[in-house]
Amino acid sequence: MAQSAASICEICTGGPGEHYCQQCDQLFCGSCKLSHLRTKSCKNHTFVSGRDINQEEKLLCTEHKESFLFYCQDCDTPVCRICSVEKHSRHLMTDLTKSTEKLRSELAKDIELKETTSRQNVNTIEKYTKAYREEVKAVIKTITEEGNYWKKLIDKKVEGFVKLVQDEEQKALHNMSKFIVKISKTVSNGQRT
Repeated sequence: MAQSAASICEICTGGPGEHYCQQCDQLFCGSCKLSHLRTKSCKNHTFVSGRDINQEEKLLCTEHKESFLFYCQDCDTPVCRICSVEKHSRHLMTDLTKSTEKLRSELAKDIELKETTSRQNVNTIEKYTKAYREEVKAVIKTITEEGNYWKKLIDKKVEGFVKLVQDEEQKALHNMSKFIVKISKTVSNGQRT
């Protein structure tokens, strides 16, 4: 690429090279750019200016070492001037810059669609995660309530059985006391005679 930190116009070599022609791979000053665009064969050329100049990287045809100028729709590939005549002469060709802009636009739409879809998927997953957590809380609450119910029921039954055994113990002890008293009286009476 024909550019440097302190670029000058490659046509008049007097003005600052502030405008880069993507098709010609050359730097132009403002007045030379206007002259260039007035030329019939160059009127559709595209320029980048300012900070964008250093960001552009010109790709070359590996076979002819020329800049790509066209985009072959049939082969879905960029082609140089020579390739367009030699290998792609009967193919549908479009301007590389326009094709690039179209592809960028399509990619931007695809990316935006995928971002929207991804956001929707994340929202759906978050919604289902929240619902799942609520369901788990409800199940834990139900298990705890059922456990408490059965625990109270068992405690009540245990309490009832303990009371029954204690009541039976009291009756048995009372009967044994009466029996002991009766035997003691009998023994006492038997010793007196």
